[in-house]
Order: sequence, then C-alpha cells, then structure tokens
Amino acid sequence: MNEPAPSAGTPGGPADPAGAIRLTRDERGRLTLHRPGAEPVCPVRLARCFPWTAPDEYLSIRDKDGVEVHLLAARAGLDPATEALIAEELAAQEFFPRITRVVAVDDRFDVMVWNVETDRGPIELQIEHAEDIRLRDDGRVTFKDHAGGAFIVDDIARLDPRSRRLIEDRLA
Repeated sequence: MNEPAPSAGTPGGPADPAGAIRLTRDERGRLTLHRPGAEPVCPVRLARCFPWTAPDEYLSIRDKDGVEVHLLAARAGLDPATEALIAEELAAQEFFPRITRVVAVDDRFDVMVWNVETDRGPIELQIEHAEDIRLRDDGRVTFKDHAGGAFIVDDIARLDPRSRRLIEDRLA
C-alpha cells in the first residue's frame, strides 16, 4: 500500500518553491525562517547539502537542534533581502583557505605533514588518509586535515611545477 508523500518542507520531503520562504534577523541578530502557514522558526542555521559539487543548490535550513525544517532546492525567486542574508550567513560560516604553494611534505609516518602557503599565510596540515586529498572534476584539489579543516587548491594546473608534483604524487 502506498503512503502519501510527505508535504513540502518537511524533513525528507520535497522542497518548497524558493519564493515561499523568507529569512530575517530578530532583535538579537538570530536568523529566523518564515514560511506561509507556519510559525516562524528561530534560530536557524544554513548548511550546504553539496558544498563541493553544487554549492549554490540545496540549502538545508536547520533549527537549534540541527533538525532540518526546510530544504531550499534553488535560490532563484528569493526576495533580495533573503538572498542577501543567505550570502552573508554562508560567507560567515565558511573558512576555506586557498593553498598557493606546497613547501614540503613529510609522509614517512602514518600522518602526512604538509607545509603549505595559503592566501591566509603559512600553515602545517596533518593529513591522516590519502582519501582526504581529492582531485575534483573542475581541477580543484580539496584537502581535509585531521581536525576537519578544509583547504583548497583552486586549479592544480596553475601551481608551480614542484607543488603540482608533490600533490599529484599523493592523490588517492
């Protein structure tokens, strides 16, 4: 027997049209979700569902307990104030330093230690697994360090030859 499909906007259900929702900030600066026919939800936070492959599609809007209260499939049709709040909120929560040069890699032990230069200054990354370094279809390379931090090479082909070789030799 077939069960009825979940209504739009429910966890696990289809997303509502973008124009049906609004985001505002309350008097304390907390992000608040407004949906037709429903009580406002405050505070909410945004999470990209596919941050690497489709960063501008599918935003999960979650309540204070981390439960998805709305899935926004596309941002087309949002009012300009809501779009501006989404852009502001996502920019504030994302920290992806760009790797501009690989200085050295020590992979003699279980953890690879990468000394790199980034757009935010030099840093030492500790990479636990080769799978934590990934070449993307668009030429970007993403690194996930032992603490869960994300680092990006925007275009491996634009790195100096030595940096490029050090990365390519260790791609999973």
